[in-house]
Amino acid sequence: MNILFLISNDGNQGVGGHFNSLNQISREIGTKHNVSIITFGLTSGPIIGENPYFDSNIIVRKGLKGLLEINKKISRFKKKFKPEIIHCFDTQSLNRILLVPSLYNLPIVMNKCGGGNPLKSNYQHADAIVVFSLENQEWFLSNKNYCARDIFLIPNRVQELKLISEEKRVEKKSQEKTTFLRISRLGGAYDKTLLDTFNLIEKLTKEFDVELYVVGKIENQTKFSRLVKIGEEKNITIHYINDERVAKASDFLYLADFVIGTGRSFMEAISLGIPTLAPASNSNIPVLVNKSNFADFFEFNFSERSIIKKEVIDANYNIVKTHLLDYEVYNNSKNELKKLFLDFFGTDLITIKYNAVYDFVVNKNNRTKLILKNLPYLVRYVFFNK
Repeated sequence: MNILFLISNDGNQGVGGHFNSLNQISREIGTKHNVSIITFGLTSGPIIGENPYFDSNIIVRKGLKGLLEINKKISRFKKKFKPEIIHCFDTQSLNRILLVPSLYNLPIVMNKCGGGNPLKSNYQHADAIVVFSLENQEWFLSNKNYCARDIFLIPNRVQELKLISEEKRVEKKSQEKTTFLRISRLGGAYDKTLLDTFNLIEKLTKEFDVELYVVGKIENQTKFSRLVKIGEEKNITIHYINDERVAKASDFLYLADFVIGTGRSFMEAISLGIPTLAPASNSNIPVLVNKSNFADFFEFNFSERSIIKKEVIDANYNIVKTHLLDYEVYNNSKNELKKLFLDFFGTDLITIKYNAVYDFVVNKNNRTKLILKNLPYLVRYVFFNK
């Protein structure tokens, strides 16, 4: 099949979980299908720009004129690549092509790339919707506006990483300290996780020689400065890395004895078998993830929305300490997490699972019905630029 992937980069950065997910999924799909990628926005961004299947970026104007321009450019594109399925990785790219005549007769797959459940009872619609978390799957399956057979849970989206070579390691790993690492956008949506991490490091510092590396792009300088000040007041060792290298933040995983991860950063860390903690909405320090509590975090995509049993939270700090004191416990945790990664997030099953989605939608083509289902969103996009 010929699969055309679409994604929007309206934030002008082109980094983050859904760009990484598209990058990895398209590379795997491309081993069995003909694949091409088009981005919408001022730039494709550094991640998709390096993808071997990236074709072009379309700078999008607002309103009906913008849709006409998209149609003109897509029509030219179709002279060299004739898509059979459209696969959108965000709702904005869906809105941009639903009304485009040159793609009117093609089925559409849309990925909801993590995040919480939709706030409104009627989210956007496609011929098939792929979700990454049980939380999202359960929302769609229990919603009368959606058909259960149109919803697919496919959490697999992360390639097993390899640590970068010694000569590329600018920051040097401490041989005396135990190093914790947090990769995240800074001064934005994940402040709780970083504050909880500060609490954990403050507590451990009283008993162990530990340090924290924080790696990520600054989203809001004022909020970030406030976080830095809180860290300084706790009198703990923190190193911040927020320069252009954060576009490939996972390159810094070689520094970590432990990682505090959410979403993709959690999955990338356990692909290397690094003992990894995740936030919980009902805990003020991150919780070390293991086989027994994995399902509770998996349900919420390893996000700050996770709700963990009280007995797990009560035992958590002592379990973390045991990992610092006992190498055998630490090593067993590495092996356990690596297996969980292979079972749930690895790339080996991506092609098989997405083939099932494509086979399901290939003969579905009722664009008029899709337009009507998405009409409130299309009106907002076309006439109010939202």
